[in-house]
Amino acid sequence: MDRSRAGMTLVELLCGIGVLVIAGMWLLGSYHSALHLTEVSQQTTVAINDLRDMMERIKATPFTQLQASFPHGVANGPGGARAYPSVVGGYTLPAEQITVTHSPNATADPRELTVQLTWTNRGRVYQRRVETVRASEAS
Repeated sequence: MDRSRAGMTLVELLCGIGVLVIAGMWLLGSYHSALHLTEVSQQTTVAINDLRDMMERIKATPFTQLQASFPHGVANGPGGARAYPSVVGGYTLPAEQITVTHSPNATADPRELTVQLTWTNRGRVYQRRVETVRASEAS
C-alpha cells in the first residue's frame, strides 16, 4: 500500500476548513444584511401609512385653514404642540418627524403642499415625501 495516497494531508484539510469558514462568514453577512433590509422595508411601510394619514387630513381640512393647521416648514405641527403625531396615531418610527411645506408660498392659491417624513435607523436618516395641490375652488 502506497502511504502517499492513503488520505488527506493536513494542508488539504486546513484549506477545506478555510473555504468553509469563508463561506460561512459570507452567509452570515448576507443574513445580517437581509435582516436590516427587512427592518427598513417595514419602517418604510409605516412611513407611507403615516404620510397617507397626513394627506387624508390635509384633503379634509378647509382651504382657508391649511396654513393654521399645517404651518409651512414647522416640524410636528403648529406651535410645537406635536399635533401631527395625533393625526397619524402616534409616532412609531425612531426619531420620526413630519414637516409640511407650501409652495410657492403659504398664501398662494392654488398651492402645492409637500408632506415629508424623516426617521433614523442605525444612524442613517431616511425620508419619504408626498405632494398634493389644493385650491380654494375645486374645478
